[in-house]
Amino acid sequence: MKKLTLLILFISSGVLFFGCKKDNLDGPDATFYGKLIDKKTGEPLQQEISDGSRLYFMEMGWDNPPIQNMVIKSDGSFKNSMMFSGNYKFILNRGNYVALDTMDIELKKGENYKDFEVTPYIRVIDPEIVKSGRSIIATFRLDQVTSNRVYRVSLFVHSHIDVSNRLNIINNTININRTVDNGEVFTLKIDLDAYTTTLLEGKSYYFRIGAQAQGSEAKYNYAPSLQIKI
Repeated sequence: MKKLTLLILFISSGVLFFGCKKDNLDGPDATFYGKLIDKKTGEPLQQEISDGSRLYFMEMGWDNPPIQNMVIKSDGSFKNSMMFSGNYKFILNRGNYVALDTMDIELKKGENYKDFEVTPYIRVIDPEIVKSGRSIIATFRLDQVTSNRVYRVSLFVHSHIDVSNRLNIINNTININRTVDNGEVFTLKIDLDAYTTTLLEGKSYYFRIGAQAQGSEAKYNYAPSLQIKI
C-alpha cells in the first residue's frame, strides 16, 4: 500500500509539473497602425464609428489562416498592438471606398506604419452647417467619384462627436437615387422647434453631413462633425 501511495504521488506531481509548463509560443511583438487616406485630397477618410470600414488580414505561414479584422476609427486611423511579426495579406473592401487588390505586407518586430490610399465613393465638398434662427441648415456639394449613383444624403445629430448613420438621435435624410454633378448644391434643414424635447436649448450638439452611394457594400461617406450650441 505504501508503494502504491508513493506511485500515485509521483504521477500526480508529474501531471502538475507538465501542466504548469509554459508553452513555447512568443507573445505579440508587432504593432501595425496608420490611416485610410483619400487618394486625391490626401485627407484621412472619415468613417462610421459603428459598423464602418474594417481592415481585414490573414497571417500567412499557417494552414488555412483565418481572416481577422481591425476597426477603422471615425477619423480614418487604425492601430493593432497585438500582432506578430511575419507576412500578411491585407484586404481592403466592404468600406466607403472602392475596393483595393489584396496586398502582401511584411510586419517587422516593433512599430509598423502604413497609410492606405483609397478612392471614396463620394466626397462631400464645401460642407457648411449653420444655425439660422430656429433652424440648423446644412449646405454642400458632392463629388460622385464612381459610376455608382448617389443613394441618399443625410444630416445627423447627436451629443457625441462621432455622430453618424449608426449614432444619431435625429436625422434628416433624402433619397437621391440618381447621378449628380459637382455644381449641384444640396440643402438639409432641421427645425429646432420640432425637437424641443430632444434638442435642449442651451446645450451643444454635433452635426454631420453624410452621403451614401448605391451598392451592396457601399457605406456612408462623411464630412467632419461640427458642434453647435442650440
